[in-house]
Amino acid sequence: MWRIQAMVANRRRRSSGVDDIVEAIHRMVDAMQAPVTAQPRTVIAPVRVPIVEDLLRHKPAEFTGKASPDEADAWLRKCEKIFKVMNCKDEHKLLFAAYLLNGDAEYWWAGMQQQMENSEELVTWANFRARFLEKYFPDTARQDIKAEFLALQQGDMTVQKYVNRFEHLARYSSQNITKEWKCLKFERGLKLELKRVVTPLRERSFPILVEQAKGAESLEKGPGPIVSRHQKNVAEARQMKKPYSRSQTSQGPSCYQCGGPYLKRNCPQLAGGVGGSGDHRKCFTCDKPGHFANNCPEKKSLGTKKPAASPAERVRAVGRVFALTTTEATQSGNLILELCMLFGNLVLVLFDSGATHSFISNVCMGRLQLVTRDLGCELLISTPSSG
Repeated sequence: MWRIQAMVANRRRRSSGVDDIVEAIHRMVDAMQAPVTAQPRTVIAPVRVPIVEDLLRHKPAEFTGKASPDEADAWLRKCEKIFKVMNCKDEHKLLFAAYLLNGDAEYWWAGMQQQMENSEELVTWANFRARFLEKYFPDTARQDIKAEFLALQQGDMTVQKYVNRFEHLARYSSQNITKEWKCLKFERGLKLELKRVVTPLRERSFPILVEQAKGAESLEKGPGPIVSRHQKNVAEARQMKKPYSRSQTSQGPSCYQCGGPYLKRNCPQLAGGVGGSGDHRKCFTCDKPGHFANNCPEKKSLGTKKPAASPAERVRAVGRVFALTTTEATQSGNLILELCMLFGNLVLVLFDSGATHSFISNVCMGRLQLVTRDLGCELLISTPSSG
């Protein structure tokens, strides 16, 4: 009996020691592990539902149905832009769009909504958008705009108006518009005067191409005071070339002196005329009486050079110069820039098949020993720098 009690006591002591060892091991493991901090709770803010006041802050336009097809498309695009900023869901988009309808458009949507409900079709934003475009921007209108874009020409429009119309219609083109195709389409629609300047440059950046067309247009118009002076000079030159005007009622010759029905040499008002006092003839060449110009002994030869006209009396012609850099000239397909042999000298020649005048520098003329002569008129040239 005593022996049994001793064995139980020893077993209890051994189990107690094992428990102490296990507990010590657990303490060591807990000490080696880093303390875990408590994670803060994430507070989720409640989603705010947009209201009509939020919509009105963006100042949307109402739609009455009395608009062109492209204006209706622009209104719908504007609404979608506002809805995207407001982060609206589809059901709110439908409510806000219906709120902006007014007049005939409001009655149209009320009837269309009733038809959709009767046919058990869902009244959603996607269906509203599809029905709206079918009504106010149908496929026929879209095709008409595409056809207008393909046939667009500048005509009487300025370059800026042509650009605005071009970019407006290009939005509705169904084909993939590349950068090169857009520039080619814009060039082909320009006026012939501008196309001659812009096309040889072969620019394929649309903003730069537009600026080149505007520059060519400004050269075509020219500065106001210079153009008016040129027009006056041209009008004077044309007037000088016109034949003298005779009296429409006179059937025979008329006198330049008095307008009578006879030649000036027979005018009685002239002292030396036939029928005047003394009955003497007068020469128009030497201004002496007694003979006519065809029998004048002092008649000059036809090859005698007449004195040069004063600058104020010279006829003026108008011209324009379009400047090209060396790089633009070498890259252009319509120009030829080569060294040529002229009078035994190498000269640099820029040949343009569309040019109307040719120019040569004074230095080159001196090197070639060319002889100059008077044109008999002043050639007024306007350059890109308004010189």
